[in-house]
Amino acid sequence: MSYPYNSQLVIACAYSLHVADLRNKLDALSKRLGLKLHGIIVSNHKEALPSNDSDWNYIHGSNSDHDFSAYIEGLKHCLALNEQPPSSILFINDSLFSIHSAYANAQETLKYRDLVEKLQVPAICGKADKYLTLCHQNPWSRLNLYISTYCFLLNSIGMNILLNLPSLADADGIDRNLAISDEAWGVNLPAAFREFIRAFLLYGHPSFVWPGLGRYSTDAKLISTKARCIYLEHRLSGEIGKHGCVIPNNVHIRANYRLYLSEKLASLRCSILNLRKRWI
Repeated sequence: MSYPYNSQLVIACAYSLHVADLRNKLDALSKRLGLKLHGIIVSNHKEALPSNDSDWNYIHGSNSDHDFSAYIEGLKHCLALNEQPPSSILFINDSLFSIHSAYANAQETLKYRDLVEKLQVPAICGKADKYLTLCHQNPWSRLNLYISTYCFLLNSIGMNILLNLPSLADADGIDRNLAISDEAWGVNLPAAFREFIRAFLLYGHPSFVWPGLGRYSTDAKLISTKARCIYLEHRLSGEIGKHGCVIPNNVHIRANYRLYLSEKLASLRCSILNLRKRWI
């Protein structure tokens, strides 16, 4: 598979959206960006897949680590198709379209593509969030920020870090088969970071609650898997920050304002749609 520079390789995870719906949204986003998006769509649902075409390959995902297993399985599929790893990949979760501003996030991230691809160290770019409470820095990079992984750009050097994340999680005791309240869960994590994850998924304080607790029917296995995904998100930025460059797409005032406003409007739109569904 070879691609011109006026296009961007994408690995996208479909779970809340059906594959066909995600493909349509990616094609619409491509038109808005004026940049051809193509690549691999990983379905974490058990559904029939369309036939591959010149722009998109479709594969089934295990959903073992939700979007992260889709990213890793899609990346492995991509690397098997190419003699050389691509210069960069844009990773997208379908939540980008359902609860975020897809255009604003993709546009701000892709502004840094040229830089990301030129860097001779692992590099990641996307919307950065700061550690404002409980755990005030990333335990691995010692930086006070991490990149949200619903939409992020990774260079070729950083791809091995993504592939290695599950083995790091296993080594730290992030076991999907253990309740996160178990003393053995996350046994090798820094204590403050382990409590940071538990605060969002276990302790129930209204300031620290994963929204999915009210959205999904949860059990101990789902909570443990979500905890592993939170770990993987922070570990990805941590490992890249330790060895390379973390690039926020919202560091400049104007970009930060545009992205903030777009995200607020997307959140409002999502709330209105949910209210309509309840009344129908």
